Amino acid sequence: LTLLTLMFLFFFQLISEFIETIFALNLIALSLNENILSLFFLFSPILLVFYRRGKSFSDKSLIVVGELMIFCNVINYFLIGQVKMIVAGIGVGCFFIFLPAFIIRKTHEDEEQSGMVLGLGLAIGLSLLIMLRTIGSTFDITTYYLFQWIGWILAFVASLIVYSILLMPQKVIDNEKFSRTNVFPKKESNDIKKSTSNNKILGFTIGLISILILIFFVFSSPTVLSRWTEGNYLVITVILTSTIFIFIYMIMYKPHIITKINQRKLLLWNGLFIFTFVLTIALNQLYFPPYYSEYPIVVNQTLTTIIMQQLPLYIMLILFPIVLIDFTLLSRELIKAKPSTKNLGTSFTVASLFFLLMIFAVIFTTVWDYIPLIGPFFRDMYWFVFLIIGLGVGIPILGVKRQTLIFSKLKKDLKIKMKIMLIMGILTGATIISVVIFETRPVKPSGSVDSIKVLSYNIQQGYDENGKKNFEGQLKVIKDEDADIIGLIESDFCRISSGNSDIVRLIANELNLYSYYGPKTVTGNFGLALLSKHPIKRARTFYMYSIGEQTATIEAEIEIEGVTYNIYIAHLGNYEDPSQRSQQITILNRLENKENVILMGDFNFEIDTNRYNMTVEELDDCWELAGDDDGGFDMDDRIDFIFVSDDLSDDVEECNYLGGSNSDHPAVSIEIDV
Repeated sequence: LTLLTLMFLFFFQLISEFIETIFALNLIALSLNENILSLFFLFSPILLVFYRRGKSFSDKSLIVVGELMIFCNVINYFLIGQVKMIVAGIGVGCFFIFLPAFIIRKTHEDEEQSGMVLGLGLAIGLSLLIMLRTIGSTFDITTYYLFQWIGWILAFVASLIVYSILLMPQKVIDNEKFSRTNVFPKKESNDIKKSTSNNKILGFTIGLISILILIFFVFSSPTVLSRWTEGNYLVITVILTSTIFIFIYMIMYKPHIITKINQRKLLLWNGLFIFTFVLTIALNQLYFPPYYSEYPIVVNQTLTTIIMQQLPLYIMLILFPIVLIDFTLLSRELIKAKPSTKNLGTSFTVASLFFLLMIFAVIFTTVWDYIPLIGPFFRDMYWFVFLIIGLGVGIPILGVKRQTLIFSKLKKDLKIKMKIMLIMGILTGATIISVVIFETRPVKPSGSVDSIKVLSYNIQQGYDENGKKNFEGQLKVIKDEDADIIGLIESDFCRISSGNSDIVRLIANELNLYSYYGPKTVTGNFGLALLSKHPIKRARTFYMYSIGEQTATIEAEIEIEGVTYNIYIAHLGNYEDPSQRSQQITILNRLENKENVILMGDFNFEIDTNRYNMTVEELDDCWELAGDDDGGFDMDDRIDFIFVSDDLSDDVEECNYLGGSNSDHPAVSIEIDV
């Protein structure tokens, strides 16, 4: 159980780093490049296909694969770029060999108990990962330099267990033992009739992989659901971790409760979960019309819409244990089927293809504009991708036999069960306490304010200009500036492309700032966020007409010293988007006749273009007003600006470009005398 817990944990850590690094290396090129080929590591189970009939994966090979996976996870902390991508890919590939080989090994044991242990391992591993993320404000704390020792200790423990357990003789159901050199039989017995078809084995395998996809994409980090729906992060985390705790308690002490779930109830539970899951996305997603006349689309949240959008979310979270029950049942069915190494290798290879397609699909919903031919299909199709994943979980359950639903008590003594529940209590409690302790508690500055500092920063989804993950460097830039109002561009975290982390939450927690995340991640929009030392009022997002990547702008009010500042944070489409001019016209129309306007962001146009010229007819470029330090950047090529209305022009005391190579964009800072 400890081994499986840690191996599932390491898998989610490795796959997260793997996809994140591939995305970063393609992000720099703004196109698909040769690094995408590393995704073929997902097809490692194909090695099992070449085993001859009657031959199985040996214990020694399983130890080598397990130890290599653990080693890759440890050294991955110290690597960057393509080397990091390859090492993480090898680790992920090892897991996709380890899991089927481990399942085959368990076919000589009690499939009921083995399936339950697989389900428990996944549940506890997920709880451990959520705890590590909540302590790190959504970033896995073991990736921080100061806390990497936690990962080393866990890896050391797992390494010892892999070596010791896998060399132990196995017990079969009738209590006979295989010798260490003959754990796997040389030949398949002709008198054993396989009652499970190859198609069913494939279905069960796709079901297992779909559950891992679902957890990786969504449930491994509660902030993902929070940013999908603007739901309360604390409440989401508490419900999710509590339902995992309840599942483990039922498996350990009350398995008869699960046994009461007949096939009809099992299918109904799965159907309700999938329905509320997809509905959660669909109700929070926007559908962008193709006509300019229907823009801007302004999102104003009312109490009624909030309830409608979030009610399915909380129902779905309460239903979440069905995912863990499904994993347990599908594992038991696979173990009971006693598939050959070749057969299971084939099934896992096909399931890996499904995993790969879902990775592409969910990323394409955001970067569809950069993918020729097939990209436009994925615009506004976020819900559809997760419907496919949900069906991948639910349809294989149709093949679960009635006797598989019978659960008996886990064959562990009372002391071991109590230890497991104690560990789960610690993980659940630590997670909830961490969210409460580290959650932002902004306090409005006291005393008079002489000046305010405004910072606009395109953080390129947390990467530096070389494609290296650099949230710590970017956080330092923001801390050093100590700005009163901060606009973040390309801050669309909470996706697998950024490790499901949330830099907006991290910065708000670290600096105790008020925050507004901006566009929900289900819209497929590149992220925008507003953070402030002062309360943010009437914050909302409006979307502009776009032929290419979807664009949006944040609109909010912040009151300082009795003066209300109208804040706008924008990110226009790329240079080649012919609708970029109309996007800027939409913004200028929105701020017309407003006072104390501060417009900032990445506009993707340079000076002396018609978009720049029509902007400075209405507003003033702060660099032209009070340019001080260019930070070594070419001011003729700048596309990041802060503009202010005429009534603030005389109050802009300085404008600086800074940040170095911590992002592929400079940060822009201005100071306004109040």
